[in-house]
Amino acid sequence: MLYAVQLLRLSDQEPLAKGGHRNVYAYPDQPGLLIKVTRPRTRRNRSVSKRLVRRILPDTAFRNALKEIECEMKAALKSGDKIAQLPLARSFGVVQTDVGPGVVVERIQSGDGQLAKHLLSTCRQHELSDQMLGDLNRFVEKLFDLQIVGRDIHAENIVYGLRDQTRMFFLIDGYGERNLVPLRSLSRRLNDRSLNKQMQHIADRTGLRWEKTQRVFSFA
Repeated sequence: MLYAVQLLRLSDQEPLAKGGHRNVYAYPDQPGLLIKVTRPRTRRNRSVSKRLVRRILPDTAFRNALKEIECEMKAALKSGDKIAQLPLARSFGVVQTDVGPGVVVERIQSGDGQLAKHLLSTCRQHELSDQMLGDLNRFVEKLFDLQIVGRDIHAENIVYGLRDQTRMFFLIDGYGERNLVPLRSLSRRLNDRSLNKQMQHIADRTGLRWEKTQRVFSFA
């Protein structure tokens, strides 16, 4: 049984992945879950303003994690009876570990039980099929429909995996309003423009073509 009040020991295992600010660990004895742990800052921030903000508002160290949870929860609430098609990895709250507080998230994996492969790798290895391209465009449609605010959506945090035996693309990182004034959360026009820019950046890196007016990817 999963107990969120237990202190979990992660220091004796290597992270499965490392992001810009967090390490990702396997959840002990829970093969369908991962734990994202914010790494403590080891170097002094060069920005005087950012150091001042951290001193006055120490909770900003967890701002990205909190905004990610908020974004995912809002999308889940809006998804209704289509929640199984939610294009984000589900989050299941916060646990304390011996390497710091962590956010418990759904583990997206491929059919062989390994972590799902990201879009950039799939495209560079010429493995993106017509079926997968269609799945990618359905994923993009959901991002726009649910008005997911992308903080840093790129081809390495979009993965192709399984949920309840259904293959689909998932966004596993890089979402949630970043600005103190949540302009993109308040304006659909601004958020659509931001999503379009991020999709174009993905196209530039993967060799796909982004059709802005139709909001679809196609093979170049």
